[in-house]
Amino acid sequence: MSTAVTGRFAPSPSGRMHLGNLFASLLAWLSCKSKGGQMVLRLEDLDVQRCLPQYSMQLEADLRWLGLTWDVGGHDGGDDYFQSKRTAIYQQALATLEAQGLVYPCYCTRAELHAASAPHRSDGQVIYSGRCAQLSHQDRASQTRAPAMRLRVPDQSITVTDGNLGLYTENLTHDCGDFLLRRSDGLFAYQLAVVVDDGAMG
Repeated sequence: MSTAVTGRFAPSPSGRMHLGNLFASLLAWLSCKSKGGQMVLRLEDLDVQRCLPQYSMQLEADLRWLGLTWDVGGHDGGDDYFQSKRTAIYQQALATLEAQGLVYPCYCTRAELHAASAPHRSDGQVIYSGRCAQLSHQDRASQTRAPAMRLRVPDQSITVTDGNLGLYTENLTHDCGDFLLRRSDGLFAYQLAVVVDDGAMG
């Protein structure tokens, strides 16, 4: 994309928009347009069972009615702006991370994850213990369920200055944990798709 500033609104079309969606869209649109930038509408419809075509059509109609138009994306932009159509790209990104030794299979069930871990300090999210990262090749070969794929995060603290909250520090291992890139049912996780797409779309 050729403009210096690219903004995006990337909702999951799993139903009608709510006020939080509209507020996020308005902020993204104002931020982008105030800098003369290009606005992208990307539909994050990874969960194809919940994200139905009629919802994405309604979402676009609602945005147009509100005057929150976009320069590229949505149904006019073709498959590149629908995450459900980009699985080959996500698979390539996953393969790249696997080749670097940053990904491992996880066989834990949801019940096991919730039983074994304390919640995240701020939002009650369960932090994965990294248990499956320690499995031997023989242990992995003996598993009967399809694995999810997790990113191995370093035991490192990252500090940023948030424009609203100020200085914030998070330790990737203790506050985030090794997170999912692909679920055991084969669906790619938001954490992989959003980074790949934001990078590709500027």
